[in-house]
Amino acid sequence: MENESKYDPNRKTVGAIYRDAALAVKPGETVEAGDLTRELMSSLVCDLNDTIESKPYGGNRPYYITVHEKKDLTMPRAILRRMITTLYRPFPEDDTVVYSVQPDLNDIRFCWCLPHWSEMYNILNNVGLYEPEMVRQIKAYKNEDYYHFGFTKDPMGNWIPNLNWEDKKLEENKVKIERSNLFLGMGF
Repeated sequence: MENESKYDPNRKTVGAIYRDAALAVKPGETVEAGDLTRELMSSLVCDLNDTIESKPYGGNRPYYITVHEKKDLTMPRAILRRMITTLYRPFPEDDTVVYSVQPDLNDIRFCWCLPHWSEMYNILNNVGLYEPEMVRQIKAYKNEDYYHFGFTKDPMGNWIPNLNWEDKKLEENKVKIERSNLFLGMGF
């Protein structure tokens, strides 16, 4: 098959699928994308569950999942999501969401969520529009205050994971999502 995916030989590459979809839309037409927020949230839950079920480190070792979402310059209407697992606590970076997983205890905890660096300025200039915890995390990140992210300094002044740090437990929380203004018309 032309443009065969190296991850799944039964399909084309993401770029080829994207290009075929873009060519299928006639000039002047638009494609209604629907409720993107709901789709991204539900697919994130599925991706997290798939990553946890894959037992990347044998099943009982605690590990971290870093979710990195970004737009691709060659595919401006696509969102790339990577699920990165590590045995060590990742250092805070912009554009990431991090969870800690203890599979033997069936315990998943939220570590942090940092937006892209270009969005941080807007959030800090409009703090009343955003969740206070998100604003605190951004301020801590901008001030290089990594204590807020579960790190501490060793005697030499280097940042190391704080072994006494406890991340936030995930709890079932029903959130009502406003559906108005989430429907977008997107043309190729």
